[in-house]
Amino acid sequence: MLNLIVQSGIDRLVKQTQALQKQMAFAASNALNSTAFDARTSLGNSTRDYFNKPTTFTQRGFFVEKATKATLTAIVGADEKRGKYLRTQIAGGQRGTKPFERRIGTSQLVPGAIKVNASGNVTKAAIVKLTTATSKTGKGSTFIGIPKGGNRPFGLYERQGKGGKEVLIPRFLQARPQYNSRFPIVNIVSKTVNNKYNYYFINALEKAIASAR
Repeated sequence: MLNLIVQSGIDRLVKQTQALQKQMAFAASNALNSTAFDARTSLGNSTRDYFNKPTTFTQRGFFVEKATKATLTAIVGADEKRGKYLRTQIAGGQRGTKPFERRIGTSQLVPGAIKVNASGNVTKAAIVKLTTATSKTGKGSTFIGIPKGGNRPFGLYERQGKGGKEVLIPRFLQARPQYNSRFPIVNIVSKTVNNKYNYYFINALEKAIASAR
């Protein structure tokens, strides 16, 4: 009797396919993470192109939530503090209420007759000095509201003057500024993904396959 044994090899093929799937998932997660960190760097660098002298606070406001083989999703975003500020720069519209505005019970104040730094912002020390002086009286004290007479706008005013002649200096004034969309975050990240992901994926997959042999 002549017996011919024919084996399909399907079990071995299934194992090879499963191994390849694991290697591809590993390569994809590595590629996603490398791309995400590049995107974070691109966003930080791009703030210098779209903002006037951006602060370190703005440039370093982005984070990466890494992908795993299970999730295969990497997230690039801004933390809560930066996100509130950047949201207006990305989508346009009116900005939110700043912390010091909430503390004094108002909103939408813009600098008036007050010194600003190189980035166009009032220093934290100056804001603290002015907002804590609302409980004082006399020269150097401040008040929030509409001054009597002269048809002046709502704002935060500092009392100055000599010889009994009080002068009100408008340090902050209320306004409703509208911001244009100017920070194309989606375009910046998409460009990085298009330029880098395939490169990282192929390299990671080649390494994964080589290490599996």
